[in-house]
Amino acid sequence: MHISITGRLGSGKSTVAKIIAEKYGFEIVSTGTALRNIAAELGMTALEFNKLMTADPKYDYMIDNETKRISIERAADRIIYDSRMAWNFAVDSFKVYLYVNTAVSAKRIMGDGSRGSVESYSSFEDAVKQINDRMEEENYRYRMIYNVDNLDLRNYDCVIDTEFRDCDEVAELIMSEFSKFCEDREHYRKFFLR
Repeated sequence: MHISITGRLGSGKSTVAKIIAEKYGFEIVSTGTALRNIAAELGMTALEFNKLMTADPKYDYMIDNETKRISIERAADRIIYDSRMAWNFAVDSFKVYLYVNTAVSAKRIMGDGSRGSVESYSSFEDAVKQINDRMEEENYRYRMIYNVDNLDLRNYDCVIDTEFRDCDEVAELIMSEFSKFCEDREHYRKFFLR
């Protein structure tokens, strides 16, 4: 079975996925990396590219169809998806949502130099605004294209607030809950907030 991690910008999805990959032998499939690379090739910011994707959903279809294909063809492999929509497209996955409030998200993202020029901010206030705008734009797009609400926490098997947990702790918590989920999926439903 696979694990799909989604969540708010700056919640630690990529870092947690890397920890799980290294410690537990999972392969990461990251749609965010793919999208940032495409945005950079087009000379756009992440927000500009999201607006383009709203006007032309071909990029969403391309990435989400690939996620579904991988989940079917490689069902026996240990894969963790770092993706906004894998929870909806990976045929059989433990669906995890990482939550963090926008102010914490902005501080984390502004301090993350790995995001490149596609995610740059002139101030903390600008970061908060762009993060909120991007989340709204993405969720609007998902509702229009797929009729799903990415921010509805009922879509997920496990929700974790990452504000007061470090990424190692979050990774361990995910793996512990993943084990419980695999043992008794029928009765599993657990949320962790703060």
